[in-house]
Amino acid sequence: MRVFSFALSPRLPVSPSPRHFSLALSVLLCALLSASVFAADDETRARAAFEESYQVGTAAALEKNWPKARDSFAAAIKALGEYSHPKKGAAQVLLTKATEAAKKEPDLSTADELLRLKQWKEAEAAYRKAAEVAGETEAIKNGIAAAQAGAKAESTSLPPPPKPAPKIETKEPAPAPKAEAPALDPPQPIALDRDEWTKGPGSACYWAGERLYLEEGDEQFKKVLKGDFAVSVLFEAQMDHRSAISIELRSPRDADEKTRIVGWGSKDGSAPMLMVDREIKAKGDARPPREQFVLSLVRNGRKIEFFCNGKSIGVYNDTKPNHPYQLWACGKGIMDGAKVVQK
Repeated sequence: MRVFSFALSPRLPVSPSPRHFSLALSVLLCALLSASVFAADDETRARAAFEESYQVGTAAALEKNWPKARDSFAAAIKALGEYSHPKKGAAQVLLTKATEAAKKEPDLSTADELLRLKQWKEAEAAYRKAAEVAGETEAIKNGIAAAQAGAKAESTSLPPPPKPAPKIETKEPAPAPKAEAPALDPPQPIALDRDEWTKGPGSACYWAGERLYLEEGDEQFKKVLKGDFAVSVLFEAQMDHRSAISIELRSPRDADEKTRIVGWGSKDGSAPMLMVDREIKAKGDARPPREQFVLSLVRNGRKIEFFCNGKSIGVYNDTKPNHPYQLWACGKGIMDGAKVVQK
């Protein structure tokens, strides 16, 4: 019997060839490039989603549709995530403003229900009352338009009136005197709108949230006041013996007459007063220097009356009842609210 044996030789290690190194390096580079491409795609998609929601939010803010603006800015920031964008900071600021403004949105449920019940006049009045608080938002404009359209359609659907009876010649009584429109009273201040005010030359005033800090400077109400008007400004005094706070009516630069009517607020050791071209016309009672108070100027015809906390301080008879004025808030303190009404 033959016995076969095999000699087993030890297996020598095989050295990788340069081709193997090249293939491994190519695979690694492809993986890295793929990861970077996917990351770049994610960032691009996030930026695009942010910009789309940001545009919707700014459009809604311009229309004062604060709930829609709030949701759009929140969606923009969420879509961007951890990525950067030049407008990310602006979106965060606008989100805060829209959130605060949305809290002040009026309840339109009553107006909507009146519209559903075809109570056209009552629905339009409810929408207009809501506009006094939130301004003419798109929802309010649509509601007013729908109420007016419903009233018009209802009036055209009514049967024609009967033919009038033959006229009998009678002596007509003298017409009653035309009732004059009621005089304006000082309005109640509401929250400030930054878009309505602008800084005066050289002023150091600044905004903090919805409050306007006056630092021995002045802020101008952009709209020129004409005809009869009433203005009220809510202040928090921050004064010392060298400072004061006031609302002023100044003639625009292109007006012929440069009249300046000033209503002073509380000052350390002094009282509210009415002054015209640096001449004091009337004084009120002395008040403490640090408190919240409301200053008002009301023009009815030629009479311009100054109020402090609703109390009449003095009256100035203007020589030009239709003379235009620019409203200014001046001095040292904090503006917390304002309201301007014009006939």
